[in-house]
Amino acid sequence: MDIYYFTPYSLSRNIGQAYNKYMELLPNDNDYGVLMDGDTCFLTFDWGHAIAEIIKKIPNAGIITCQTNRIRQKKQLYDESSPDILVHRLIAKTLDEKYRGQVRKINTHISGFFMAIQKKTWKQVGKFPEADGKLLTVDNAFSRKVMKSNKDIYLMRGMYVFHYYRFAEGKNHTGHLRNAEDYIKKNPVKISRKLRLKEKNLRNRKNISSRRR
Repeated sequence: MDIYYFTPYSLSRNIGQAYNKYMELLPNDNDYGVLMDGDTCFLTFDWGHAIAEIIKKIPNAGIITCQTNRIRQKKQLYDESSPDILVHRLIAKTLDEKYRGQVRKINTHISGFFMAIQKKTWKQVGKFPEADGKLLTVDNAFSRKVMKSNKDIYLMRGMYVFHYYRFAEGKNHTGHLRNAEDYIKKNPVKISRKLRLKEKNLRNRKNISSRRR
């Protein structure tokens, strides 16, 4: 059994499809995929060992998740609103020392900022739902599939990750839900005149160097 870590992203906002593509990459049915949001961060040095210890302890778990500072699902929430990353580092270190190796069965729909899933389980329960423009509730739907298949969802008590989760913008901010391709078409990247001159000078220097050879 091997463990692979992924941060899925979908330009078409079809996050379920992105999850499925990464899970398909796992070579063996006994392998685990850890799917994480792009705005999460581990704060302990041996986080990979801690996760592997839990997976070996409960290899037939439906989903394994962890605690974080900002999320709507209260069973995954360790409520700390400090903007100081060192505060969150201390929380992660303390929980690791106190609860490492311990899990709690939560069996409820979860937020997908961190999901450790075995490929065999992913196939058995019917994979993630796919739909263009669908970013939210895919994790909820998949966790319900897991529970409907009589598999359990566990929370690692000793694992805490920092989750940016629209910290400055507010939880109701929806700018991140826009279709990236549409956004780029409507808002083309603007290159400053100074940058264009730098690029032109660089090309000229390269041309001169090549002629000298």
